[in-house]
Amino acid sequence: MQGIDSYRDEFPITERRNYLISASLGPLSRRAHDATLEHLELWSRLGPEELWFDHGMPKLQLCRERFAALIGADAEEIAIVPSVSNGLASIASCLDYSERPKVVATAMDFPTNHYVWKAQAPRGVELDVVPTPDGIRIEPSDVVARIDERTALVNVNRVLFESSWILDLPPIVEAAHRNGAYVVVDDFHGTGVLPLDVHGLGVDLLLSGSLKWLCGGQGIAFLYCRRDLILKMHPMIVGWFGTKEPFDFDRSRLDLRDDARRFETGTSTLPQAWTAAEGMGILLEVGVENVRARNQVLTHRIVERANERGMELLSPEDDSQRGGLVRVRVPGGRAKAEAALHALLARDVVLDQRHDALRISPHFFNTEDEIDSCFKELDSVLD
Repeated sequence: MQGIDSYRDEFPITERRNYLISASLGPLSRRAHDATLEHLELWSRLGPEELWFDHGMPKLQLCRERFAALIGADAEEIAIVPSVSNGLASIASCLDYSERPKVVATAMDFPTNHYVWKAQAPRGVELDVVPTPDGIRIEPSDVVARIDERTALVNVNRVLFESSWILDLPPIVEAAHRNGAYVVVDDFHGTGVLPLDVHGLGVDLLLSGSLKWLCGGQGIAFLYCRRDLILKMHPMIVGWFGTKEPFDFDRSRLDLRDDARRFETGTSTLPQAWTAAEGMGILLEVGVENVRARNQVLTHRIVERANERGMELLSPEDDSQRGGLVRVRVPGGRAKAEAALHALLARDVVLDQRHDALRISPHFFNTEDEIDSCFKELDSVLD
């Protein structure tokens, strides 16, 4: 990749630590750092009218536009929400489950997906969970088999957060639409590291955030709603920024916007708009296709190094089926894995742990030498 060294320099932590955990928290870039200072400087000298109308709202719109560009959507189809959990709960509030009570999910979704639907049980939701055959993958045919005329919605993760298995979405989308159901994709572990075209794919709704591969920090997430579906969605989780004229302060009626921003609620966390915009700006400059190609080189090297040591892989070995991370089982169980994690952190190798495994997730700015160094340190702490 041309210019990779200049982008590596964008992330100061790489000068001090072997940072291989962008699937959990994308590192702070120099641009995002400077943008935070810019917001603080503006806040220190401006009143709310100037800060919000001249700077804050344009920055929020820039976030919508950049996220839309990353996923192949239009800015009018994007809402800013506090978190994926909040956005999914808002989507759940839009549906009537009296005739279609079933929501199909999978045994390897991020837990918040299940929590939201379990909370909808008093409204009639029946959560139908597709099992995993091996703790690594979900077969799309198994999801399709659960979709029927009683299904209101299918909620799937494009990239499984534990194993990084890439779920094949087209047959699921086709089966859902054939049966009159919606598809909601949690793409927190895919956006920014795997190319995506939501219009081409035909998904109805999608949620993601800036925390991980987008390197934009905590506290801001995004909800995509397909344009021709927007006016059919009437969320019960609402707020003044989801209305057409929030600054009219009209209490007499609820007049939601005609675009996806009807899903927006209260005052946004403005500092995160500055950092998220910069993180997404870097990804758009580099190009998600280039990020994907680079990540595949690095995760392939992780697979090779693990295989050389006879370590069990809990992620797909096939590059085409694997997202941005590799999960490697640590011999000796959960306690040993936790001890290894903390020993590596003390040596400035930054990973994370799930049960008895370590997750290693390099971004495009990481190097092959960092992968080799990670495994050399791992050898040492496991001796």
